[in-house]
Amino acid sequence: MTSTPVAAIPRLAGPATVVTDHSWPGTSTTVLRLLDPAGRQMIHKRNTSTGSFQREHAALALWAPALGAAAPQLLAVDEAEQELVMTAVAGHPLAQVHLTRRQEHVAYGHAGALLARFHHAAEPKTLSSFGAERAAYIGAQLSEGTAPLTGSETHVLHEALDQLALMPPQRAQPSHLDFTSRNVLVHPDGRLAGVVDFETSRYEARGRDFLRITQRTLLQRPDLRREFYRGYGREPDETEGELMRICTITDAAAIVVTATAQGRSAFATEASRVLTAALRTWPDPAPGTSVPHAQRPL
Repeated sequence: MTSTPVAAIPRLAGPATVVTDHSWPGTSTTVLRLLDPAGRQMIHKRNTSTGSFQREHAALALWAPALGAAAPQLLAVDEAEQELVMTAVAGHPLAQVHLTRRQEHVAYGHAGALLARFHHAAEPKTLSSFGAERAAYIGAQLSEGTAPLTGSETHVLHEALDQLALMPPQRAQPSHLDFTSRNVLVHPDGRLAGVVDFETSRYEARGRDFLRITQRTLLQRPDLRREFYRGYGREPDETEGELMRICTITDAAAIVVTATAQGRSAFATEASRVLTAALRTWPDPAPGTSVPHAQRPL
C-alpha cells in the first residue's frame, strides 16, 4: 500500500471530507465516513487483510445490490490498495438504540426479512467438504493451545470438531456471517435502515449465518427470536439446527482462545458466555462414552 487512506480519498471519492472515523480500535482496518460538497455521505474502507477485502468487494459487487438502500452500494474500488468506497447506510447500530418492546419486535422482524433477502441474492450451491474444511480451519486456530478453556470445555470442543468433520455435504447460500445487532442499523424510531460490514461474507453452509445473532442477542430474548424468524419466514430446519448446535461450540471456543491471545477481552467474554450456554445443552455423557465431561481425564 503506497498511500495513506486520507490521501487516497480524492482519487476514489472526489472532493470529500472526513467527518467520522469508524475504525475499530486495535485493528489495521480503516473506516472513514465522508461528506461530499453535495451533502452525500460515503464510506471509505481500507482493509489490510486481503481475504477480508476480497470477500467484502465480492459481496458488495454481487449480492448487496439485491438489498438496495438497505446495504452499502459500491461506488469505487482500488484492488491494489485494497480500498472500497461505498454509499453510507443511514442509522445507528441496533444494539445502541433504546427502543420500546414493540419497536424492538418490529426491528428484529424486519432484520430477519432482510437476512432472508440476502440469502436469496444468488443461487444456492453445495459444499461437499464443508465440515472437514471448517474443522481443519478451527483446528489450525488452536494449534498453539486452547488456553483459557477448561479441560471440560476442551473435551467438548474436540467432540464437536469430530462431529463437524464427519458432516455430509451442506447446501450453501450467500451469507453475511456477522449479522448481529452491531451491524444491523436502525433509525431512532426503530425503523430498519440496513446492514453493514460484509468483510466476512461468502457462500457458507445454511444455518451458520443464524449463529451470531441467535446465540447472542436472541439467546436471552425468546420474544425477539420469535419475531426474527417470523420475519425470516421460517425457523431453522433440522439440518441447520444440527450445524448450529455443533458450530456454536467450535466457533465460540475458537473465539475465546484467539480473542484472549489478541487481548480483545470484550470479544473473549462475549464468546465465553455463548460457550457456557451451549455446554448446558451438549449431550453429557457424549455419544459413545459413559463418562461425563467434567470427570474425563485431562
